[in-house]
Amino acid sequence: MTTVVFAHPSPGAAHGQLATLLSAFWGCKVRFGAGATARSWDDSGWLDAPSFDEPPASDALAWIWWRTRYWAAGLPVDAHGRPQGHKADRNLGIPEAELRARSLAVELGLSMSPLTRPKPVVVVDIDHLFAYRGRGRLAHWGGFVRDALRADVHALRQRAFGPDPFFSLAHWADVARRYPNCSLQFFALLAGRKGPYDRGVLPNDPEVADALRTLALRFEVGAHLSYASHDRVDGFREELRFLDRILGAPTLRQRVHFLRNAGQDDLFDALEALGVREDWSDEFADVPGFRSGWASSFAVRTGLVQVPVAVMDQNVLDRSPREVADLLHELQESAWSVGAPLRVGTHWRIFGPRPAAERNAKDFAVWREGLDLWLKEQAV
Repeated sequence: MTTVVFAHPSPGAAHGQLATLLSAFWGCKVRFGAGATARSWDDSGWLDAPSFDEPPASDALAWIWWRTRYWAAGLPVDAHGRPQGHKADRNLGIPEAELRARSLAVELGLSMSPLTRPKPVVVVDIDHLFAYRGRGRLAHWGGFVRDALRADVHALRQRAFGPDPFFSLAHWADVARRYPNCSLQFFALLAGRKGPYDRGVLPNDPEVADALRTLALRFEVGAHLSYASHDRVDGFREELRFLDRILGAPTLRQRVHFLRNAGQDDLFDALEALGVREDWSDEFADVPGFRSGWASSFAVRTGLVQVPVAVMDQNVLDRSPREVADLLHELQESAWSVGAPLRVGTHWRIFGPRPAAERNAKDFAVWREGLDLWLKEQAV
């Protein structure tokens, strides 16, 4: 295997982390240090003491690491501590860090894989597997009484005879049939002890287990770690074990609910220690774009990669279906410019038979139409 050594008298933690990133991306061994074959580079000193301040453009190595790990962390945050992409002064639709890393590889004479146009991935968060089922007897009968007092005949009929308003497996099976040029990835929230932003089903309910096993017969299912799991010792481990037991295999992919602590070292350390290999939380909560400047998966630890998701349903509710489809085409062209698939995020419940059963439900009709239009145009 080719080894690339960048000259540095005393490499620190940032040098080692960047070397891990570039080694995985370039497909060769990268390190910083001394030696006869060490390559000189325009070292600005930024990697010795990384900060939110942008390094000189001439220091390509530092710039790649700054754009990947520091730039977004320097943005203003919302009430959940998430960087606010709408405050950015950059074009978020361009995978800047990845383009720079590719350009540097060419300058170094490294051989990169030919660019391809891979099929897109629709990423489905299952915050609410069911509206009425799988929530325990108290929730079931409490809801039944509430709907009876409201004289909500439609809800009473669905509670008694189905179909459950949120259960959208039939929709996704139809998507897979109609659009074989699209992949689907699901993430299921199984919160044992719910926080203020966690709702949904009980992880030990037999109906929940049966539904997820059925889903996993055809599609990939990962964990959607709850908001409250971050605040409990072994909270991640508990929820991963719920899914492990249901599916009978170790959970290797996860995506944090609400994107809580996404991109944080503590989260990466915990996931790597638990054997998770892919973190699909690299995304802005408020706007479309490539949060870390990558469209391809990129290494953040030796055994852990981040997987970018470029857009989520709630990001585009102010647009028409045609505008939604055009945005997805534009983002896909950006992803294809580096040979990556576009990953598009959405929610399970809004494709169920009656998503309006959710309290204070937003209207996702524009998103559903725009997504379907884009998928149709993929198939042409």
